[in-house]
Amino acid sequence: MKKTSFKGSKVRESHFTNVDLQQADFGKTDLSSTIFHNCKLFKANCIDAINYFIDPKNNNLKEAKFSFPEAISLVEALE
Repeated sequence: MKKTSFKGSKVRESHFTNVDLQQADFGKTDLSSTIFHNCKLFKANCIDAINYFIDPKNNNLKEAKFSFPEAISLVEALE
């Protein structure tokens, strides 16, 4: 699913496990109750995405882009 565009979509209650989402575009996407586990989100765009919870310990987020205030959820996952 490399370079897939979900921009502006509602991707709710979905499960992404062991998925290659490199350079995927989640810009302005509603990700309510969506689970990301062991995904490659290298260079993914999550700017203005909402309602996500992505654990940086279980996903490759290298060079992924996020925006505030939603980016705070990345830190909350580390607690």
